[in-house]
Amino acid sequence: MSACLQPNGMMMASALPERSVESVRPGWSLDTLAGRLVEVSGGAATAALSASAALILQAQQRGELAAWIGGGGATFFPPDFAASGIDLEALPVVRVADAAQASKVADTLLRSGGFALVVLDLGGKAKLPLAVQTRLVGLAKKHRTALLVITRKNYRESSGGSLASLRGETEKRRAGHDCFLCELRVVKDKRRVPGWRYTEMCRGPDGLC
Repeated sequence: MSACLQPNGMMMASALPERSVESVRPGWSLDTLAGRLVEVSGGAATAALSASAALILQAQQRGELAAWIGGGGATFFPPDFAASGIDLEALPVVRVADAAQASKVADTLLRSGGFALVVLDLGGKAKLPLAVQTRLVGLAKKHRTALLVITRKNYRESSGGSLASLRGETEKRRAGHDCFLCELRVVKDKRRVPGWRYTEMCRGPDGLC
């Protein structure tokens, strides 16, 4: 396991059964993403699930709720999420047929005001209509919920949500035996200068990264 340690000692995902809230860096946290529409994307070597897992775990460690909405074959690998310390029984998962249904479920969850984080895994290259984005962004701001949208594309392609306050491109790179460097590079950020990065070392490729 020590081979997977970063210089600052952090490990990610299935590398440890638990991880403290403090291990999530300030730029990529519920505090900085609250009330915002955030899009994370990536190609074949995406690390979007690792980035989302960090936020889900942080919400649960705070005693707050996170929910996952996904469809079109897009989902996470439950054993990896469990190995990262995420309580699967406390993570509502809603399966939908398409982006239209996903946006309706997101609307309902956001209106409840009971969630710190709602993950909307659109998969593929689906986009949210502008009117839908406007409504969801308004609800996210009202209830200070982080709305995280996951897409499968590279940053040069058009955004799945043009009203996204922050957009990041993710990728993973092998860094050793059973070790991968998972990185999120921010290409758009309305609240700070884009270009900052969030990185963590992950163990095992089963599904999380």
